[in-house]
Amino acid sequence: MVYVKRFFVLIGLFLVSQIAMTVFGFAKGASLAMGNAQLSLVTSILLMLMVIGNIWLLLFLGKKLGFLNLKFDFLTKKNIGIIIGGFILARVIAIGGTLLLNTQGAESTANDAAIQTIFTGENPLLIILLIGVSAPIMEEIVFRAGIIGYWLEKFPIIAIAISSIVFGLLHGPTNLISFLIYGLMGLIMSLAYYKTQRLEISISIHFLNNIFAAIVIAFGMI
Repeated sequence: MVYVKRFFVLIGLFLVSQIAMTVFGFAKGASLAMGNAQLSLVTSILLMLMVIGNIWLLLFLGKKLGFLNLKFDFLTKKNIGIIIGGFILARVIAIGGTLLLNTQGAESTANDAAIQTIFTGENPLLIILLIGVSAPIMEEIVFRAGIIGYWLEKFPIIAIAISSIVFGLLHGPTNLISFLIYGLMGLIMSLAYYKTQRLEISISIHFLNNIFAAIVIAFGMI
């Protein structure tokens, strides 16, 4: 019974984690409907405040449920090595997968293409906050701490598998290669979290993976 209860709690956390991005999507759609390709400065600022509030809310709920306690004592030599190694491995998977997609006539995954289309030209700070900061923190709280450390903490192998598979599926894969790209990246972060029992490690790997893409989109370096 406890697993059923925790499952629905996890679903609730996931829905909370999607608030800011969902509101951004509605705002972007409304802006386009009015003939404006980009959001106004006021709207962008309001969205940035909402993103920060969304992050705070999810952190608060995670701490309230007792499975989240972020600290800054995780930067040991061993953990830094895991973070750098995990990041490099994730990039190898992303680059290798993209090259395979290129052979099939696709320049990138559908998820990456959609992000580039939606965010290009928007406020750089909003882009960096949503893609580079918010996504790593909130997705790791849900997929790693939520699934592996909370819902299925007594079944780590199953939890790691579910975390990685669901993470891959929710990034909108359109073929096996794109699913493997996100699924394997999810596996890297799942193993990093499980082996160290520090969510900060998987967040750091995720952050490094996202922040460079966010900067490229934010400043039109494509």
